[in-house]
Amino acid sequence: MKRLVVTGAASGIGAATVRQALDLGYAVAALDVDPERLTQTWRGTPVLPVACDVVDPDAVSAAFKTAQDRWGAPASGLVHAAGVYRVAPSTDLTAEQWRGVLDINATGSFLVCREFGRRALDAGAGGSAVLLTSIAYERGDVSEPAAHYAASKGAVVSLARQLAVEWGKAGIRVNAVAPGVIATPMLTLGDDPDLLEAYLRDRVPLGALGTADDVASACLFLVGDQAAYISGAVLPVDGGAGAA
Repeated sequence: MKRLVVTGAASGIGAATVRQALDLGYAVAALDVDPERLTQTWRGTPVLPVACDVVDPDAVSAAFKTAQDRWGAPASGLVHAAGVYRVAPSTDLTAEQWRGVLDINATGSFLVCREFGRRALDAGAGGSAVLLTSIAYERGDVSEPAAHYAASKGAVVSLARQLAVEWGKAGIRVNAVAPGVIATPMLTLGDDPDLLEAYLRDRVPLGALGTADDVASACLFLVGDQAAYISGAVLPVDGGAGAA
């Protein structure tokens, strides 16, 4: 049985990943910081909903233990989709705002991966983890300046590559997916239709917004057996924006 933990599972890319994983026959533990929304989203499904704040090490450990106790074995896969997007000019950023985004996006990624890795290594059965970065890690943006977000997503890439090397001999693969402009609740560019239209026209060769399902499909490809010889990679899902 394929056993998948998905964080940020109550909405957006996380929720799309859970839906697709169920269709593929995974047993799924859905983690999210909002227990009410999590329960509402997955009530009446075979999903195991677990409230979890990814910046709390004890909560992360407890969530993985809950899933392992239910399944009788540790998770064989992880898609870590939990994260936040914040915009602010760098000169206006406070240290608190900087730490807040880095804590959730970077430290949260580390804590979740560490728990997944510990349990996978103890079981000796390998595994596959996929982290969510962003095309922001490798290119700046004037229209929506977000130094704290970009830095946090750069940290996710470095983390994925380090863990891929560190855990590779144990049969654990670690990769990252880098979405571009995706139609999810985190999209702020859509608040200005003219700005969004110009961005899609000028910077996205495919000329359209991506969807949460587009990103989820990439995540599940990387976490699955079809990507058995892929590790330490960053897969862009950006409509060609990175090539433009």
